[in-house]
Amino acid sequence: MIIPFPTPERRLVRRIEQLISRAQANHFHQVAISRGTHEPIHEWERLVEQFDDSDQVRVIHITHHDILLSWRLPTTGLAS
Repeated sequence: MIIPFPTPERRLVRRIEQLISRAQANHFHQVAISRGTHEPIHEWERLVEQFDDSDQVRVIHITHHDILLSWRLPTTGLAS
């Protein structure tokens, strides 16, 4: 059985998902993300564009290879 090697895009997405998961677990609701030197620039730009297009996430461009993502958790509408 051959296990396919993850594509550069999949590795980038997995890394970002892990960073976001850690931020949510720590209640930060924001995370700074930098493109790794081994990650293709076109994959990075495509992922940043997806975040930019999202209504759920605010993207602050720090440099061409660094961004800050921030988000709010959905509210239930119930008073706590």
